[in-house]
Amino acid sequence: MKKLIKAGTLLGTGEGANYVGLENLLHISGNEVQLFRVMSVAEWESLSVNGHKFSNYDFAMEKKWFATSHNHARMWGELFYPDGIYRIIEITLADIALDYMFHVKLLDNIGPAYAADIEMLNKVVRRLRLV
Repeated sequence: MKKLIKAGTLLGTGEGANYVGLENLLHISGNEVQLFRVMSVAEWESLSVNGHKFSNYDFAMEKKWFATSHNHARMWGELFYPDGIYRIIEITLADIALDYMFHVKLLDNIGPAYAADIEMLNKVVRRLRLV
């Protein structure tokens, strides 16, 4: 996999521009993992309209954060959307793609999380669905 990495770049930045050949991770064989993201209804509708591709919008963070479990995503939903109006998506990607995403062991005292920018996500997400 070294050929995917631009010279001088460390793994785990979550920034698609730091790597070349990420789209190869869409088709590589091996294990897959699922990550979960809580989002507003408007963000879900944007994903739906754009063929399940992530896009930029006003006031969005540079990176999109994903929980490693549905339960943790629900906890973030309760934290960020106290009115209970939110959606949770599940993305599927090759487990090796996690090496290129930014990772924290404990985000917001809830659980582990991964983050990636839109450029990376649109190159590595194999499937996306509402859960």
